[in-house]
Amino acid sequence: MHAIPPNVRDHAGLIFADTIGAIVVGHRDAEVATMTARHASGGVSLMGTAVAAPLPMAAFLTGLAGTAAELDEGNYPAGGHPAIHAIAPALAEAAGRDCTGEALLTACIAGYEAGSRVGHAMRLRPAAHPHGTWGVIGAAAAVASLRGLDAEHAGRALDIAASLGLATSATASLRGGSVRNVYAGAAAQNGLLAVDLAGAGITGEPGGIPVVFGRVIGEAWDQAAYDGSTGRWFILESFLKLHSCCRETQGALEAIELLLAEAPVRPDAIAAIEVETFASASLLAERAAVAPIAGRFSIPFTVATRIVSGSAWIEAFSPAAIADPATRGLAAKVTVREDPALTARQPAERVCRVALRLTDGTTRRREVIGTPGDPNRPHPEAALRDKSRRCVEPGFGTRWSALWEMARHPDRLASAAALLQAFRP
Repeated sequence: MHAIPPNVRDHAGLIFADTIGAIVVGHRDAEVATMTARHASGGVSLMGTAVAAPLPMAAFLTGLAGTAAELDEGNYPAGGHPAIHAIAPALAEAAGRDCTGEALLTACIAGYEAGSRVGHAMRLRPAAHPHGTWGVIGAAAAVASLRGLDAEHAGRALDIAASLGLATSATASLRGGSVRNVYAGAAAQNGLLAVDLAGAGITGEPGGIPVVFGRVIGEAWDQAAYDGSTGRWFILESFLKLHSCCRETQGALEAIELLLAEAPVRPDAIAAIEVETFASASLLAERAAVAPIAGRFSIPFTVATRIVSGSAWIEAFSPAAIADPATRGLAAKVTVREDPALTARQPAERVCRVALRLTDGTTRRREVIGTPGDPNRPHPEAALRDKSRRCVEPGFGTRWSALWEMARHPDRLASAAALLQAFRP
C-alpha cells in the first residue's frame, strides 16, 4: 500500500470511531448478547463488553455486533460496507498482540482499501447481498498488515480469502432474516482464517480474486477498474449514517424529515404516502415488516416509524415498534415504485421523490438528491460525536467523551490494547 496521507488517516480515524460506536451499541442487541455470552470463554477482549472470546470468535462477534443496529458506514463505489469487515478482525487481532494505535489504524485502512478495490471492480449478482462477500478480502488484508506480512505473503492470504466468501442473500433482511447480520462477522473470521492458512502453507487459487468475484459470487469483473483504482483512497468516499436503517431507505426518510420540519403532520391526517426512487431503493417496499431487521430494510416502515415515534433511532425498530398498530397502519398507506428516469440518473445522482397526501385533499411534495452523510454532504463531526454518545453513553456514562477522543485519534495511542481495555465497562 502507498504511503497514507495525513488527510486519509484523519478521515479513517473518524470512520474508526464511528464504527466502534456501532460495535458497542450492537453488543446490546439481544441476539448478539446471547451469542457473546455463549462464547465468552476467555481469549481477547470484546470491545464494549466485560468478556473475552477466542481470537477467531472475537472477530466474528465484533463483526456481528457492528452490523446489528445498521449504523455502520458504507461506500457507494465499493458497493457495500468495507469498514466493519476490516475493523472487526483488526480489533480482534490487535487485542492479542503488542501494537500501536497507529499500526491498528494502518491495518484498518489497508483492509478498507483492499476490500473496496474488489467491490468496485466486480458486479455482484443481483440476488446477493454485499456483506460477507468481497469484505473477506479486506478482513484478510487488515490482519496481514498487523502481522507485518510482505506483499508476497499477503497476496497468498488474499488468494485464499477469495475462496472463503459467503453465498449471501439480498432478500434475507427484507424477509426478516437477521442472519444477514452474521455475514460481516463470518467474513471477519474467515479473513483471519485465510491468513492463518497461508501461514500454514495452504495455497489458494492463483489469481483467484477475479475468478471468484467475477464469475462465482459476481457476474462480471473489470480488470481495468481494479488496476486503475491503485492509489485511489476509497475511504475518502465513504458515507456515514445517523439513522438505524438501510441507506436506501434514507432518501425517503430525509424527504419526510424536511416535510415535517415545514409543518408537523399527525399520523391520522395522512391518507397516503407515495415514494418514487431508483431501482435498488424501490425494492425496499415491504409494508408489513415481520422483524426489526425487516423494518430497517423497509421504506414504508422507516417512514411510518419516524412519523409515529418521532425517531429512526434504534428503539424505532424494536420488536415493540414493529408490532405497533399505529405504525403498521401508516406503513400500509405507503407505496414505493421505481421511476426508470431516476434509475438512469445513477450513479451521479440518487434521487427520491415523496408525495404526502393528506385527508383534507392537499398534497405536499419533496424531492431529495443524495442523503445527509454522503461524501458530498458530510455530517458535521459534532453530529457524529453525538451519535457516538448515544451509542456509548448507556454503558459507559460520562466516560463516553474520553472514549470518543481515543477512538477518533488512534494514531496518538502508544498501545492499541489500551484502547480495547478502555472500552470495557
